[in-house]
Formats: sequence, structure tokens, C-alpha cells
Amino acid sequence: MADEGTLATTAQVLLAIGENASANQILEANTNYWIKYAESIMSSDVGYDLVTNYASLTAYWKQMIAMAAASKAAIFGLTQNQNTWQLATTQSKLNVLHNEYEEAMKIIRTLTD
Repeated sequence: MADEGTLATTAQVLLAIGENASANQILEANTNYWIKYAESIMSSDVGYDLVTNYASLTAYWKQMIAMAAASKAAIFGLTQNQNTWQLATTQSKLNVLHNEYEEAMKIIRTLTD
């Protein structure tokens, strides 16, 4: 199976989830779904179709967008199976990913200003 999303790769999502991910969290069909879901949320959030306009973006924007998409998709992966780690570890991972996503989105929103 190949990556189906545009804004992030399965490898980026798995890196964001971290080690000891469950079988469901590393299943590529799931990461593809989470990436596409993140793409929809991000495009809706900025009011700009990031996927359609991806080819016209510079490497700077593509990297920033990939980080945000991978973080958001990883959040979905972590919440899909929260029993992989102790609660405090899962919550810490979610907090870090949420902060990474929000900080990146602040910058990405300037793309449409």
C-alpha cells in the first residue's frame, strides 16, 4: 500500500506517534485515513485548499504543512488506541503534538493573508 495523503507521509505520522506504537497505529490504511482527515481540517481551518495548491507551494511551506499534518494525524492515532502507553505518557504526547500543530497552523494561516 502506498501513501494516499498529500501533505504528510505515513513515516512522518509514525515518527510523530513515537516508538512502541500499537499494530492499529502503524497500519498504513489507518495513517492514510488520519492524514486525509488532517488535510481536510487544515484546509478548512485556513480557508485555502492546501492539497489542490500543494504543487505551487515552496519547500518552506511544504515542510511546515507536513509537520502540522503529521502532528494532527498522530493525534488521531494516539486517541485511537490510548492503552499503548501509561496515561501520563499518552497525555504528554497529545499535549506536545497539539502544541506543534497549533504553532505550525499560526504560521500556515499567514499563507492566505
